[in-house]
Amino acid sequence: MSDQFPETQFLDVYQFVDELIAPLYGVTEARINEVRWAKTWWAHADVVLRLDSLWRRYEQLRISEPATFLETFLRSHADYHMRYLMRDDGVMADCRRQDMPTLPLPVDTIPEGGEE
Repeated sequence: MSDQFPETQFLDVYQFVDELIAPLYGVTEARINEVRWAKTWWAHADVVLRLDSLWRRYEQLRISEPATFLETFLRSHADYHMRYLMRDDGVMADCRRQDMPTLPLPVDTIPEGGEE
């Protein structure tokens, strides 16, 4: 058994959100009032916990199920957690953005030196 970990597609959860989650779960003008999202998602510990778990599951499935991982990831993991995070009474319920632009979900870059 090797002590080395396989190379990940995304360097960290922040790149994972910027490059996969935000474009994938962006919203249309018609749904703008239904979706809750914070551009500073990384400032919410419970959101980071879920998104970090999603990133790790994505990377694990990508290696263990290369032919079908994306379908499994979306159906069993991402859709579940993103619905939970973005629903009216979800973790980001107070982060409603009337002026949120359509696709992709907005994200602010994490400040240098860590979270705010």
